[in-house]
Amino acid sequence: MNRLDFPDALPPCRGLAPVFLDRFSGWCLGMGQPGDLATFLRGLAQLAEEQPACRAVLPGMALWGFQAHPLGPDMAAWCARLSGNPASVRATGLAARLLRATPLADADGEAMDAWYALARQDDRGLILRFLTLVLRDPDKGLSWLGHCWNDLLFLDRPEVGRAALDMVAWDAASLPLKDRLAAEWAFHRLPPEEALDAVLALDPTAWGLWRTYAGAELLLRMGKKGEAKGALAQLWKGLPWHVNLTLKLHDLFAPVVLAGPDAASDAAVLVYSWNKADLLADTLESLAQCELGGARIFALDNGSTDRTPEVLAAARDRFGRDRLHVETLPVNVGAPAARNWLLSLEGVRSRKWAAFLDDDVVLPENWLLHLLGAADGRDDLGAVGCRITAAVPPFGLQSADYNLIPKPPRPTEPGGLPNRVLVFDNCAGSPDTGMFAYTRPCLSVSGCCHMVALSAVDKAGGFDLRYTPSQFDDLDRDLRSALGGMPALYAGTLAVRHVQHSSLAKAQTARQIGHVMGNKYKLDTKYSDEQLATLVAANRELLRRDYEARHGFLVDRLGTRG
Repeated sequence: MNRLDFPDALPPCRGLAPVFLDRFSGWCLGMGQPGDLATFLRGLAQLAEEQPACRAVLPGMALWGFQAHPLGPDMAAWCARLSGNPASVRATGLAARLLRATPLADADGEAMDAWYALARQDDRGLILRFLTLVLRDPDKGLSWLGHCWNDLLFLDRPEVGRAALDMVAWDAASLPLKDRLAAEWAFHRLPPEEALDAVLALDPTAWGLWRTYAGAELLLRMGKKGEAKGALAQLWKGLPWHVNLTLKLHDLFAPVVLAGPDAASDAAVLVYSWNKADLLADTLESLAQCELGGARIFALDNGSTDRTPEVLAAARDRFGRDRLHVETLPVNVGAPAARNWLLSLEGVRSRKWAAFLDDDVVLPENWLLHLLGAADGRDDLGAVGCRITAAVPPFGLQSADYNLIPKPPRPTEPGGLPNRVLVFDNCAGSPDTGMFAYTRPCLSVSGCCHMVALSAVDKAGGFDLRYTPSQFDDLDRDLRSALGGMPALYAGTLAVRHVQHSSLAKAQTARQIGHVMGNKYKLDTKYSDEQLATLVAANRELLRRDYEARHGFLVDRLGTRG
């Protein structure tokens, strides 16, 4: 047996049944989060009596959901319903134990708010005292752990998360759950070689599915692609309905081929900045370590009053004046105008691609060649983007591919604000487990690192100045490009680290929130019902065709059970 094999006791499952795609309009969006799995489980349960395919998928989805997200109450409840399935005996018992924990109530609301504030501070003593108080509660300790666990994974002090597991009053029957969470902590916080030992030590009869996935992902991070691919292939045969797993495995068999350095002559790299001299200096230093081929760099100082001019002058000396062109504006004109200014430059207009970078990113050496390779031979693309993560471990996800929720535009309630552009954000705020490392077409990609086709700018226009100073301008441009028949492409096997969160995530003051709401209002009222219906239908069909093709590729290569 392979060291990552799992007990083969799941019911036979064809994987891709037409009923899934016909009855569940959001199936192809993905299922990388527990809320997505819970939605599909509810729908499948309703159809189980009339659709044999749904009955076959339910046990595997419930078991995977619990093993991947054991502290999610919805996942525990679904797993506990599998008492008659031989593959779930150990997991079912652990799920039942979780369900017996006293849930947090409204009376705990003040303490929950206190935790939210504490988790965003750097006071180790206060955090530990709070956790000691709530986690040792014999009735609510597990519920508190569920409430705090995601934050514990992200704390700047990783040792606190591991220590928290020792504070819970575990009984003998629930110790396997402690082991599972300790392995998850190791997965995100330790070098992959050390984390793999913790994952492999898990009982495969209780955690076999997640153990296989997590172990394979760690092998990928160690560069052992062959062994990882074999383990994920076996897992996919048991879970062939899993959209993210399907897309990820496909990319392992048919990875993006990096473009050659000569292809970079078709690209211009564009950076604009306002009063972030230190971050900009780090970004340019990261850029200097990259393989850029014949690409030229164009930087815009957007009216900075700090030492940004000195940073750009030093970078121009390093790259060479023939390689780095600097534009300096007397005032900050905002992100949309800055982008348009750069796009208007003759040296940019002569290229096929304009690759925009935020001024606070950490770049892998091959980022530009990866984006160009993903776009090779495609003249129908409006933009190409990638996976965006935090810059420090555990590299929380900030964005992946964006698509529209396949529903008609919602009518605005009397006295309410419109909410008509329904974008499915499938990963933000979660740890990077590798489930979003795939390539596929989409509606939009993150503006943090994205490569825009100049032909799409000619066809659909640049960035709308109405979104000044920033927010939703890149999404709006991608919407117009998609309406013009040039959708985006997400190349998620490429990850770019982002030092700061997006302006949307950072909005805290009334003024900042008001600006975001104002720009969302502009977005929601810009497009007609007919335009949004066209976008929804085209986006859904694009995802469906792509998923069916990639699923079919794996069936031809691997076959499925049953």
